[in-house]
Amino acid sequence: MKHTPWIFLLMAVLSLSACGDRTMQRMLERAEATMNDNPSEAIALLDSISDSGLSRSQRMRRLLLLTNAQNKCDTVFRSDSIQRLLADYYESHGSANDRMLAYYLLGRVYQDTHDYPDAIEFFMKAADCADTTDAKCDYAQLCRVYSQMSNVFYHQNLIKEDLKYNNLAISYARRAKDTLSTIQGLVGNIAAYKRLGKLDSALYFCENASNLARQSGYKNISANILGGGISILIEQDSLDKAKTFMEIYEQESGFFNKSHDIAKGREVYYYSKGRYYLAEEKYDSAEFFFRKELREGQDFNNQNAASRGLALLYQKTHRPDSASKYALYSYAMNDSVYAHMATQEVERMKAMYDYTRYQESSRLANEKSKKMQDRLILIGLLAISIIGATFIIIRRERKRRMTALRHYKQSIAELAKAQLEVIGLRSHAMNIEAALSKAQNNIEDLKDYTSELNLLIEKKEKDLEALRSDIERTHSKDAIEKELAETRLKDSEIYHVFDKLATKGTLPSAEEWQQMYMMVIDLFPSFYQFISSRRYALNEKEFNTCVLIRLHFRPKDICNLLGVSPAYITKIRNTMMKKLFGVEGTSKQLDEKLLNL
Repeated sequence: MKHTPWIFLLMAVLSLSACGDRTMQRMLERAEATMNDNPSEAIALLDSISDSGLSRSQRMRRLLLLTNAQNKCDTVFRSDSIQRLLADYYESHGSANDRMLAYYLLGRVYQDTHDYPDAIEFFMKAADCADTTDAKCDYAQLCRVYSQMSNVFYHQNLIKEDLKYNNLAISYARRAKDTLSTIQGLVGNIAAYKRLGKLDSALYFCENASNLARQSGYKNISANILGGGISILIEQDSLDKAKTFMEIYEQESGFFNKSHDIAKGREVYYYSKGRYYLAEEKYDSAEFFFRKELREGQDFNNQNAASRGLALLYQKTHRPDSASKYALYSYAMNDSVYAHMATQEVERMKAMYDYTRYQESSRLANEKSKKMQDRLILIGLLAISIIGATFIIIRRERKRRMTALRHYKQSIAELAKAQLEVIGLRSHAMNIEAALSKAQNNIEDLKDYTSELNLLIEKKEKDLEALRSDIERTHSKDAIEKELAETRLKDSEIYHVFDKLATKGTLPSAEEWQQMYMMVIDLFPSFYQFISSRRYALNEKEFNTCVLIRLHFRPKDICNLLGVSPAYITKIRNTMMKKLFGVEGTSKQLDEKLLNL
């Protein structure tokens, strides 16, 4: 009996421990239950659980759920230490679903760090862990595994692999009865078939996904999906159906305000709408939406699309000068886009470079190495296509400009030639008149010949006058355009911004410089093309100095806007004459030449 108190005490401790274990287990189960609907709440709940007092399995379970919740909140992972720990632990512990989730999270780390070969390897391992014969198989998680694999292949431009794994994702989403994931998978096929150029297939999946969303009660999602099919229908000249899609998109997507303006970041829709009105030959409406996109969509994609739309419009309405202007602007935007794309491709190639290290380890590594080579070939072909397209565009524009220049030079040459002929004919006529006094017998014949000669001189003088008028019209047109550009410059908002910054001595931001470049391209295309073609000879401050001089900023203002000393500006102004025009000259002569461009 003397041991009875100790026995009761031990039983109480064990009972409290069991209660604590059940409480922790319930909290973990609660966090898992709220994971999909509210991952932020799951993170808060898991953070409230202390590791002290937890068993190893509970600690690992908590860490697995916490990492999964962070992933669902779109956390960008930069280290694989935690995910490696989870993968190693669940390789020999837990269920098949736990192993699948652990390897999936490890793949997501490498996807975030752009190590695509490792990402694919661990997504493959995650898929292999799934036991599809088990009634408890987490088909929703398996759907996410294949969806991420599809996403990696899409961004590597491996569209056939993208479609293969995206269709597997759709299949398992349906088995999991996950309607939203099914819709998301169908939408993924739209982008893939667009990239393959199979527009009929893309339109089929667009309508299929939209109908499923509408039947499931997701009216706004259904309308949003139809927005992706508008450009396809316009391309196929199905204008009535395109109009129906646009009406549904504008009324039900939720992206438009009461003034029918689309939400910021989605201005590219105005390009599709402008293309629709262009196809309907409603040119005023087409111009309205192209200019609306040009005005409100300040990123490169919108600027490029809007300028391309205006170029097509002016080409169709037979306004070649305006068409050429916006074509040049579109080409300038394309240069930046292509440079950005090339940088991305280099980054992708670098991220995939280590792919070959798996060649010696296993059959799977050898297969991955082959895929790596295929990707590099595709990237190379893409780069060659971009370079080729850029070369063709530049060559075409250069040919047009050279033709105009040849015409102008030819006019001057013909003028000089005609002038010489007139001088020669007049001299010949004077010689004949002198001969009249010496040759009385043949005077009548000589008079007739002199008359014909005078008629020829009169015709040549008329030709001379026509050539002079042609050249004067060219000069006059340039002068009028220059005068209008100077007027618009003074009314420009970004010009006034720079003027205020110069007064305050504040440096402009990168975005303000970009807006300034856009204005210069718009108002002074010849000037911008000239200094851009000599960009290799100028550093950034020299380039910006040229721009500010052309916009009539004083040397003091230029110093304030560039953050340099007056001595520095004086020095580079004295050296840029040689760089730009190939001759020595003063800073005043440089200003005059730049202002006359």
